[in-house]
Amino acid sequence: MKFQVLSHAGLQVTSNGRTLVTDPWILGSCYWRSWWNYPPVPSELVRSLKPDFIYVTHIHWDHFQGPSLRKFDKGTRIYVPKGNFRRIRNDLEHMGFTNIVELRHGEAVDLAPDFRITSYQFGVFLDSALVIECEGIKILNANDAKFMGGPLKQIVDRHKNFDFVLRSHSSANSRLCYELIDAPQEAVDDISAYVENFADFALSSGATYAVPFASNQCYLHRETYRFNDLVQTPTMVRDYFEEHGIENPSVQVMVSGDSWSTEDGFCVSDGDYFTNREQRLQEYLERNREKLEKFYAKEARSKVTLADMQKYFDKFRKALPFFVKRSFRNKPITYVLTAGDVKTIFRVDLYRGTLEELDHYDDDANPIQIHTSTLIMRQCLKMDLFSHLAISKRVRYRSRKRDKRYIERLNSLFNFYEYDMLPMRRMLQGRFLQTWTLRWREVLLYFHLVFNKLVHGNMRLRNFLPHRPRPDAMSLTNQAIERARSRQVDRQPAGASRSV
Repeated sequence: MKFQVLSHAGLQVTSNGRTLVTDPWILGSCYWRSWWNYPPVPSELVRSLKPDFIYVTHIHWDHFQGPSLRKFDKGTRIYVPKGNFRRIRNDLEHMGFTNIVELRHGEAVDLAPDFRITSYQFGVFLDSALVIECEGIKILNANDAKFMGGPLKQIVDRHKNFDFVLRSHSSANSRLCYELIDAPQEAVDDISAYVENFADFALSSGATYAVPFASNQCYLHRETYRFNDLVQTPTMVRDYFEEHGIENPSVQVMVSGDSWSTEDGFCVSDGDYFTNREQRLQEYLERNREKLEKFYAKEARSKVTLADMQKYFDKFRKALPFFVKRSFRNKPITYVLTAGDVKTIFRVDLYRGTLEELDHYDDDANPIQIHTSTLIMRQCLKMDLFSHLAISKRVRYRSRKRDKRYIERLNSLFNFYEYDMLPMRRMLQGRFLQTWTLRWREVLLYFHLVFNKLVHGNMRLRNFLPHRPRPDAMSLTNQAIERARSRQVDRQPAGASRSV
């Protein structure tokens, strides 16, 4: 058995002659030239990929990237989580893939003898984790999913004794994109909390090794390059574990091309990508300067009209319940769109249902602002991509401190709309009810979190990530051997098991 890190969140697992690839963003950039794999994926590694199976954890482009997915044979079997919406499946079918299998929460499938995967969902807007079990080795690829409480306990109790846990450890949200007009020096996010949360999760999983994962990206677009200083790198995770005396699980830094196998153990690169990171980023930027300049020129030519805005927001507003629209009373949103030297300004009033183009704006008359590229706005309007806009970090949210919640509310509404939960009648459909019935533990978790917020004033997330250190006297390879000896000889044929 062997697994290899492919990219930011990409993983390849090979066992019994069959190969599984997960979240294969392996080519180019994503989020409008904002995100790039760091370090770059070697071209020979990309050429070598011929998976029998692909699993995609969720719809975000650093996991579900069109150019990378189109590289593979359209008959490749692709597994995806079955949530309350069909967008992942629909987009894959639009690309031409013909062998798509949706896995329900907790559903397992055998890819080959002694090679099983189990999908688990988490999050209101559908993220998922994958448990991979083969040849006595157990991997919990949590990726971006922030499991805790009952949902995490379900995974740990069912599979027990993970050898590896992989999970994100840095910001992949829009919190750093906020600017408070009346409190410009106030911190809008605690970036150190991501590493702390990674450590709590790793301890709760009871795994032997923890691999910082799904955060190995950098920013090369001129608007987002500044965020490189705020990335929490894998070496920062390792330093945190050392500073806090956490020895079990043991942190292993792995980048593109690094691997572990039952025969050879860890095989990791000696390339130093993090000590000299600033210099390497500058070199990376220069290698891709031509691509970026072409994209800047394309952005400068883009246009959005009042009719474009009206068409989208009329439809969006109709999907909102009256009480939601009322919550935006006297709180219009001003969009400032940039294409080269040209700015186009629109004011959207969700309460009144009005939309107008402005000649200018200022902080007093327009206290709630969203700044982004005209090209990005055009694509968001045409293809329902506002949930990707926030993640891209190619956006600036400007407001007074007391108004920040209206931008956060709007972003949540975009997600509800794009993930088939608005209009609200969509939540009465059978697919939605089936999804959340299987995820009842998560529903209970949300009740507990809301209760803590109301009673204690905060969510107390750490209370839902209890430490579960596991005594570990044997080496990882010896454990695998012992488990292999104790396994039953009679096994079902590949594809025979699909159980919830």
